[in-house]
Amino acid sequence: MEFKVTEKEVKEFVKQRFPGTDKEFKEAWKEYLEIKNFAPDENIWETGQKISDNAHRIMRLVTQFYLTKAFQGMKIDLNNPNVAEDLENGNIGTPGRLAKVFCGYDTHDDSELGSGRWMKPIRLARFPNTMKEKLPITKEVSLVSSCSHHFISFNSLSDSDSKVIISYIPDKFVLGISKLSRLVDYISRRFYLQEDLTRKIYEIISEAAETKDVYVGLFNIVHGCEKFRGRRDPNGKFTTEYYGGAFEDPELRKQIKNF
Repeated sequence: MEFKVTEKEVKEFVKQRFPGTDKEFKEAWKEYLEIKNFAPDENIWETGQKISDNAHRIMRLVTQFYLTKAFQGMKIDLNNPNVAEDLENGNIGTPGRLAKVFCGYDTHDDSELGSGRWMKPIRLARFPNTMKEKLPITKEVSLVSSCSHHFISFNSLSDSDSKVIISYIPDKFVLGISKLSRLVDYISRRFYLQEDLTRKIYEIISEAAETKDVYVGLFNIVHGCEKFRGRRDPNGKFTTEYYGGAFEDPELRKQIKNF
């Protein structure tokens, strides 16, 4: 078994599967190589970098290459029909599917576990608070994310007791209520510790609404890395909160939690 991997081998693997012209491939390859590494819970655009869809495809194919090597290391038969790549019939194989799960299909994809690292930031509509209301606006949303320790999902969909509550008190601006769900989804489809994700949701809502009066609660979140492996605890659930401003008041938090 040969363990040495050269850039030429990776490049040939990627080029065979890249749909563009030679010129497009060379430009995209160069762009990909110039991208600096960033944290598993960051978004590339938020780091001040950018990526084209062609360079994203290069990144996803490079990931597929190394996942293929990992499958070989695990002695998995890559010719098995449930795993095999069959490009003539549009089948990218299990390593290709996993690469898409971790990377997203392109910079517009918001459906995969890791697509939030690469997708373009969403536009968060906000409106002047002409009514000057100072009452909490509260919404329950769903959440799907993955832990940065195991790259296994944690979410609010696996248990009836799981929920995510977002609340804020408008100051100058009111946020588009439907956009709160999209915002949470955009942020969460990366690789986090739940504590960090809770704080990140607080920070981005606080920034968008220009108010510190924000509450974020992730209640009874089920972690696949605890439920399906390791401890294998079917009852394991995890709750985190992050809040500021008026929500320092425990009575106000109690009202929101009972939403």
